[in-house]
Amino acid sequence: MAVTGQDQDDPPAVAAQPRSAITESSKPTPKEVTARINPSSKKRLSILLSFPILFLLAIPFWWYTTSIERLPLPTARIDGLGGVGFPELKTKILLTGDQAAFPTPPPGKAVFELPVILQSLGKEVIRGVDGIYERQRPKKRRTWELVYADDKANPAPLRVHIRRFEHANTSWPLEPYVQPPERGLVTSGIPAGTLVIPVHPDQVADRFLKQHYKIALINSILSLFPDQPPSIPLRALKYSPNITLSFVLLNEDASEGSYVRGWDIEAAVQEHMLPHLEPLKDVFNFTIESQLLYHAPLTFEPTYQAMPRPRNKQIEQALDAASQGNDEAEIVAKELIDEELEKGYIIDEEMMKVFVNSEKWSLDSGSTNNPVLRLLLYVPKETHRPMRLSTSDSAQSFLLPQFGGVVLLNPPSSFPPSEAYDLPLAALAPSFHLFTQHLYSLLALPTLLDPGKIHPPPPASPFHPPSPLWQGITPWQVYQVYLSRGKENAEEAIKTLVGIKRLVAKIREMKVGEGVRGKVNGAVERLEKVSALSTAQSAVENFILTRDAVGLANRAFFDPSMMGLLYFPDEHKFAVYTPLFAPIAVPLILGLLKELIAWRKRRRSAKIRGQADAAHGPEPGVEAGAVVHQVDAEKSGVQSGVGDLDDTGLIEGVRLGAPVDEDEDEDGLAAKTDKTVTSEQRREPRPRVLRSRGKR
Repeated sequence: MAVTGQDQDDPPAVAAQPRSAITESSKPTPKEVTARINPSSKKRLSILLSFPILFLLAIPFWWYTTSIERLPLPTARIDGLGGVGFPELKTKILLTGDQAAFPTPPPGKAVFELPVILQSLGKEVIRGVDGIYERQRPKKRRTWELVYADDKANPAPLRVHIRRFEHANTSWPLEPYVQPPERGLVTSGIPAGTLVIPVHPDQVADRFLKQHYKIALINSILSLFPDQPPSIPLRALKYSPNITLSFVLLNEDASEGSYVRGWDIEAAVQEHMLPHLEPLKDVFNFTIESQLLYHAPLTFEPTYQAMPRPRNKQIEQALDAASQGNDEAEIVAKELIDEELEKGYIIDEEMMKVFVNSEKWSLDSGSTNNPVLRLLLYVPKETHRPMRLSTSDSAQSFLLPQFGGVVLLNPPSSFPPSEAYDLPLAALAPSFHLFTQHLYSLLALPTLLDPGKIHPPPPASPFHPPSPLWQGITPWQVYQVYLSRGKENAEEAIKTLVGIKRLVAKIREMKVGEGVRGKVNGAVERLEKVSALSTAQSAVENFILTRDAVGLANRAFFDPSMMGLLYFPDEHKFAVYTPLFAPIAVPLILGLLKELIAWRKRRRSAKIRGQADAAHGPEPGVEAGAVVHQVDAEKSGVQSGVGDLDDTGLIEGVRLGAPVDEDEDEDGLAAKTDKTVTSEQRREPRPRVLRSRGKR
């Protein structure tokens, strides 16, 4: 019997698959779709690691661009300056004299030359000064030497001359004075600024003349040349090489009439100020300005009351004479009493504190960086005259520490009322005399006159009245200014350098560049030169060194490169960098963590698979290390381990283990599949192949 179909007893043959089955079986699995869309684990890891690698490569450039330059400072040398004070320099004082100022020895006595006489007198003076210093506690040293011949290469800065003067005082003791500048055809020939010991011709023959010379020289030299330089008071202006002097005339209210419309300021400055300013040209650089204001009202109302005056002795004398029946004395006493009881507008101490109305007074100055000393001449309006201060002597001026001074000017009755007028030089003389005193106080200049030791200079002749002006500043005073301001500058420079050292050590972010270090080194070098006790150095050289040192120290302290990061703490850095790096760092860190977890899972699954292969060995017909992939039951149509047949008769999938969760990643899926395959291999020695027969 012919068999048209295949016998049932024959071994089954694999039927040819229809085209629909081939098309269906070529559909990609979910894993294949995922593998095509998502990059591999190595590629993902490379992408994640590229960001931190790029960041690490950029660190050197970031470090170079953001690093702070901090050059080392000479801290050891700065510490060494702390215990060094301003040196005590010895200066030279030239002692000269007139031959006629010493007595002529009688016949038969030895005749000595003038230098020999001066040397003998100088030894007595030095011995007396040293004895005075030895008795003081603590002991002090003399910082000057007497010389008797001037050296043209290194002239003595200070001079003393014993002069035979016909117009000198004829009584004892002698009255030393400092020689003022002389003008005219006939002069004494003594340089200005020389300490003069005058002696009258009638006093030359006195047997104790040498003792009088010794006393006068010791007292006058100790007065002009103290053992210590004068200290700088708090009211004085801190040293600055450039100072602006601003002279301002203020009218309280020019609209009411009787106001000042002009003043001879140039002549007043020329006569009253320049003799005190020109000798200080090596210490200060003065700039002089002037201003005139027509409306400077007060913020308060002065008190109208009786003006305080000191007790006038003339009133007592006039009253005594009037009690004896003198009618003229009675009239004079009445006028004096009326004058004493005169009332006026009084400015008390509290009013002085708010006298200067900086808000409404336009006290402008062309100087921007230099300190300004304002010398104000205030002219009250007609309804506030006379104006005085509430002091016992009814003073007309007061001092404003480190600011300037104020002088009240009540125009004399000779000026026309209710009209504008100009102030000539003679009317400004009393006010500028007070301005000179204020200038000495504000600049800490030593005064010249010392009652009982230094006297006013006598007129050139009895026909010349004594000058009412202050004597110009002398070399003795200028020398003390060099010492006092040099000491102040040295202390200020050391204090500034110590402050820089502490700031740099405390603030790690502070930049110390080459410019700052150069300025600090320059200041230290100059201070070290000053601290070295060199007798060859003069007071002027030491002052210049300290002036430059404090200037360099201040420029280093206020250098813009140092001030930039002075107030930039660590909290500000976190506030700047956190918004930049936090949004980038969070996803990178999370991605690296995920890759680490996936790598650990793959490593664990590979280890389990290797252990299973080593225990059972490879199955026949199955290559070692082959992996049977599990397909999701829901997507493959396999339920409970039984394959469902479609219309083509092909099995869409085989359930080899537990269903795989859709959220499982490919690594977890592979691990579970490995475990499933291993268990199936243990239950079945060979994988079962299912075939479907087509419809006949």
